[in-house]
Amino acid sequence: MNTIIGERTRQVRAGRQRHQMAQRMWQERWRAPWFGYFCAFVGVVGVSLVIALVQAQTPIANISLLYLVAVLWVAVSFGRGSAICAALLAFLADDLFFIPPFYRLTVDDPNQWLSLFTLLATALVAGQLTAAARARAQEAQESRQYTETLYALAQLIATATDDSTLLTTLAQWGSDSFALAGVRACAILQTDVEGALTLCALTPANSSLMPLPDEETILRRANQALTTEQPINFSLPTGDALAGDSPSPACLACIPLRSNRQIVGALGLIGSEGMVRLIERQANLGDDQLASLFGAYRDQLALTLERAALRRQAIHTEALRESDRLKTALLESVTHDLRTPLAGIKAAVTSLLAPTAQRSLVAQHELLAAINTSADRLNRLVSNLLDLSRLEAGVAKPHLEWYTIDEVIVAALDTLERAGQLDARRIVVETPDDLPLALMDHDQIERVMINLVENALKYSPAQGVIHIAARVIRDELETRVSDEGIGVTPGELTAIFEKFYRGQQPTQPGASRMAGGVGLGLSICASIIHAHQGRIWAESQPGHGATFIFTLPLSPERPLGELPELPGRTETLALPA
Repeated sequence: MNTIIGERTRQVRAGRQRHQMAQRMWQERWRAPWFGYFCAFVGVVGVSLVIALVQAQTPIANISLLYLVAVLWVAVSFGRGSAICAALLAFLADDLFFIPPFYRLTVDDPNQWLSLFTLLATALVAGQLTAAARARAQEAQESRQYTETLYALAQLIATATDDSTLLTTLAQWGSDSFALAGVRACAILQTDVEGALTLCALTPANSSLMPLPDEETILRRANQALTTEQPINFSLPTGDALAGDSPSPACLACIPLRSNRQIVGALGLIGSEGMVRLIERQANLGDDQLASLFGAYRDQLALTLERAALRRQAIHTEALRESDRLKTALLESVTHDLRTPLAGIKAAVTSLLAPTAQRSLVAQHELLAAINTSADRLNRLVSNLLDLSRLEAGVAKPHLEWYTIDEVIVAALDTLERAGQLDARRIVVETPDDLPLALMDHDQIERVMINLVENALKYSPAQGVIHIAARVIRDELETRVSDEGIGVTPGELTAIFEKFYRGQQPTQPGASRMAGGVGLGLSICASIIHAHQGRIWAESQPGHGATFIFTLPLSPERPLGELPELPGRTETLALPA
């Protein structure tokens, strides 16, 4: 929370400094030049009145030095030109009103000339030095705020993680920073892979000060700017203003954004016709810091768009590389797993069709059983591939009904028993008596149980016991499937849930079979559990078996009516060979 508040405070402070800098620079450019000379005249008149009042009461020698106060004030406030004007006016006022003969530009006493010219020289020198110090201080202040503003912009770009949010923030940054230059809204457009422009950000989205163009208009005008590769200004039709006021005349300026001599997008500025001066001055930067700030903003925006394009390209390249890897793994795995059962079916069928072969009914039955087993293996492979594709496409959404986990466990074990996969294995099921009903898709969770038990059968010895347990932890129903096999290495605990990943082959003595399959079983389990808003993970100590745990959320609602409850059980299923 403190980090968020600190970041927000920093952004507000940076925005205030940016606005103050732009305001001061803009006021310096467009303040009426005669205002400083007017203030010089007023200042000299005011000091003359003060001197007159003082002299009427008590004559004081060298009281004309009070004119230096007016000169210094004008120099600090308005610069060198106004200070020179104030010094000359002070010279004339002192001669006209306080040195005889009065109201004439002559001097009776020659010694007064020295006093007059000393006043003039002192006023000019003091005004020049004060104005120079003022200019240097103002330049230092503007340079500091200019540097801070650019640093805040660079930090904003460097720390952003989401391109969409960053572009929206940069658009708002531009409209705020150059609002005093006539900018009312800022649009950022980006080129896609085919070179077409897309509107990424427009802030503010609406304005009562002037009409904003629609997306189609911005895209059309920006494309024209990209064609000419030069900024283009377009007049916008006026619309109805809020509260009956007439909106200001609007203008759309489209500026191509280049990075490494390549156009990566466009910047659209919507504002008054006066903002065109900002763009024109930016073409010839000179000493105009506001134009320099706009140029830096444009360049940083171009770099941001280029970085976003490179990131998208890298993601696309990585996606293609991953897709190729998955395709290669799929072809290798599917080819191997299809070839093995097909070879068994072909060999059995060829043996049955041999005209010279004389086989007993028992031998024929064994060959037919081998064909049936191979066909089942092919069916499971194809079913896994279809299930995975449907889950990834979002088609196989769970059909939630109220069930107990006992029902699912019993159904899964019955399916495995009918398929002849349990052999002589011992499976212990432990569930408490008060397990609640849970919302689940019976068929999908049954598939999860089948895949987890099959996985335990593959990676545990023939004499090992498989434990299945269920319990309630807080607001979740937790189910565990544990084996006494070779376990899973720490580096594989996450990878085993990825597509086409196959764990290490069982090597301990007594393992029931070599681990086969394409590597889709656990990936399908993870997809199904995630679709149920649950969690699935594995725990293991290598050489001491593995435990696969999945949880399902328990809804605070309960089904209407009374449903039969299955009693809890602690039983050992020991199926004969």
